[in-house]
Amino acid sequence: MGALPHFVVDKERCKLIEHTPEIITMVIDSETLDRYSEAYFKLHPRAHVRPIKQPFHESINQWMILRRPMMNALKQKWKDFICWFVEEQGYSNLRIKQCEIAQKIYYETNRRHDLDNGVPKFILDGLVQSGMIDDDDSEHISKITLECATDHDNPRTVLNVTIFDYASPDEELPKWKTKERNKGENHDRENCC
Repeated sequence: MGALPHFVVDKERCKLIEHTPEIITMVIDSETLDRYSEAYFKLHPRAHVRPIKQPFHESINQWMILRRPMMNALKQKWKDFICWFVEEQGYSNLRIKQCEIAQKIYYETNRRHDLDNGVPKFILDGLVQSGMIDDDDSEHISKITLECATDHDNPRTVLNVTIFDYASPDEELPKWKTKERNKGENHDRENCC
């Protein structure tokens, strides 16, 4: 999947120039979950249950019917995992300002899956918490594409982040976002993974 040209304004020359965006591909598979579980159990030696059980986001049909505390716990597990994953991949604090995200989930079975049930809500929250993306609003993520497929041997989630722009180093986060990210960093330091 090649990136389509994107045009940006060259302010010095007052014209449009072609810019091919960068694409970051991130794969969440069983090996990724094994590495995360190992890190998680080192930090939580009394834990016995894998924090993330499958290499794809829970269906919206599953998490929307949970009671609020259970939904928040699930959301936090995914945010912690995605923050760990982004850090492992070396993408923390990239401060992506504008992008598109394509998510393709490879399920283990041919069972019918509604495409919209795979909405990556908790994954996006983790990408923001890690600093990879500045925010998950429509100003920062202009398009999300969802796809499904089947792979009996290797179920996984593939995220392709097409980057159009990064925040400049002197560009500050909004105050509410800074507080939220700092709160998450404190949580991560206390309960990483």
